[in-house]
Amino acid sequence: MAWMIVASGWTSPAVAETPPPIPAHQSTYVVFYNGKAVGEIDFVLEKANETVWHVKTDTRATSFLAKTLGSEITEASHFYWQRQNGRDQVIPLTYHHVSREPFRTRFWQHRYDWEKEVTQTLTHQGEQTIAIRPELVDPLTLRLQLASDLAHDLAHNPSIGLTSRDDRNYWVLDRDDVEQQRIEVRGDDTVVVPAGCFDGKHFYRFRKEGSSRNYDLWVAQSMAWLPIKMVQTDGSRQISIELASSDLLEGSATCAE
Repeated sequence: MAWMIVASGWTSPAVAETPPPIPAHQSTYVVFYNGKAVGEIDFVLEKANETVWHVKTDTRATSFLAKTLGSEITEASHFYWQRQNGRDQVIPLTYHHVSREPFRTRFWQHRYDWEKEVTQTLTHQGEQTIAIRPELVDPLTLRLQLASDLAHDLAHNPSIGLTSRDDRNYWVLDRDDVEQQRIEVRGDDTVVVPAGCFDGKHFYRFRKEGSSRNYDLWVAQSMAWLPIKMVQTDGSRQISIELASSDLLEGSATCAE
């Protein structure tokens, strides 16, 4: 049986009261499969209580083919921000991932015990305990941590040109393993998505050689350095996730002349 993840039973961590690097907001993305719109993703970042935050994505099919053959995915994390050496670090508390397909449901859930440096993990294949390490994130809070790091580094010079020397490595707890993933710099780029035109920065998230979950990623300052576009290519299949709207945007997005 899947665990019920709730915030009401937590004791709030003792953290300094500082403004969060990313404000609470809601965004919507359109999912394209080989150029055809097939779904939407709702992204919500909100406070669960005074110190704990909740981030969630819901992916739903919008085309008949996608509804028939595709899957609906929910991802969610509870976490708090902790200031470390002048930077804001995500400290995960729980994570869960549920993928519903015709005739099959797959899931995994983590509860972090930072004192013992382990997680209690439950998947559709059973339970296990996984050793964890400091500055660990999950696939969802990885986006928040990258955005926070970019905001810190580029706050005083948003036009700085990033190079391969600025590639970043993160420790990520995926389904049942801790692995190091790399965010590789690709450069500045103009990006047009349903939400408008953005002066973006292009990265590549490398998980492992041959992984179908490696993807290209574009972020923008007007979105607090969160994704405006993600593209995953697997052979002849290309899945593109593009920003359609967000509370963070003031009016329509336009690129600099």
